[in-house]
Amino acid sequence: MVSILGGSKKAIGVFGGGLVVFCSFLLMWSAVSKEVVTEDTVSQAAAKAIDIDTSKPDPTDNGKLVVAAGELQSFERLEDEYLKPGPYLVLSRRVEMFQWSETLDREGGAPTYAMGWYDGQKDFFSFATPEGHENPLMQVKPETRKVSQVSFGRFDGAQVVGHVTKLRPLALTPELLKEPTQEIVDNKIIIRRNGVGISPALGDIRISYEVLSRGPYTVMAVQEDERSLLSASPRSVLVIQEGLLTTDDFLKGVKRESDESSQGALFMGGGLLFFGLVSLLAPLRSKLDLRPHMNVQGSLAVLVVSAGFSVFVMLAFTILGFLQ
Repeated sequence: MVSILGGSKKAIGVFGGGLVVFCSFLLMWSAVSKEVVTEDTVSQAAAKAIDIDTSKPDPTDNGKLVVAAGELQSFERLEDEYLKPGPYLVLSRRVEMFQWSETLDREGGAPTYAMGWYDGQKDFFSFATPEGHENPLMQVKPETRKVSQVSFGRFDGAQVVGHVTKLRPLALTPELLKEPTQEIVDNKIIIRRNGVGISPALGDIRISYEVLSRGPYTVMAVQEDERSLLSASPRSVLVIQEGLLTTDDFLKGVKRESDESSQGALFMGGGLLFFGLVSLLAPLRSKLDLRPHMNVQGSLAVLVVSAGFSVFVMLAFTILGFLQ
């Protein structure tokens, strides 16, 4: 029975590792296959687009690809319990608590417990050993607030705001806080559960913010109508950049974001590949011996082989991307 269970666990580990390796290849392929918006595709769209004046919406432009530069503005100011009202169109609050977390042993051994900063509430009732690992109730919740009315020139800017997915971290200073003496560490508000202390303690909370600020933006999209510019589900191309941009600057910004997105996906795929290979090769660790070329064997050899192959594959996909 023990051998059957052991074989079953190994099979599950191999299957899981193989699935992770497969997903990593898909992710790296998508990073170099130009499935994200590229300079070429946007350039082709820009050649067909017409520039419009956001202060003078024209119904004859409905259904046309347009480039619209204007100001996203609102008379509303967003705030929360800790932050003074500010000129934000979107205010997103992230909340972490210093709490217990459970890590399960993949080999079936006893779980381990450690305290650290984690988003959301860890349910200690689901722990294998909840006693001694009780987490207090998180008193502050994450949330995202948006202004109810926003303009984009003479357009209703609500749909534009709704389609901006990249927010910027808010640099916290005492002047922005309702309580200026509130502790700030690493750009995060620290709330001590017991009111005192230097090192993190169970139940302490830290808060950070991301915002979308008022200001100039340039949008390339198919104009839905002369009132809202965009629909809830925009057709064809939709690109939103900060600033009142010329066509060249607009395309450079899109290319830069595309390159950053591709690079991030490539590194993420390489990381997945590494962990997948470690799972696949783990059952063979007793047989892996890289001597005499390297004085490495066993589990360390698994890590070396997995890392080396992952780097090689990442380089191969990078070269493939340049050749396309």
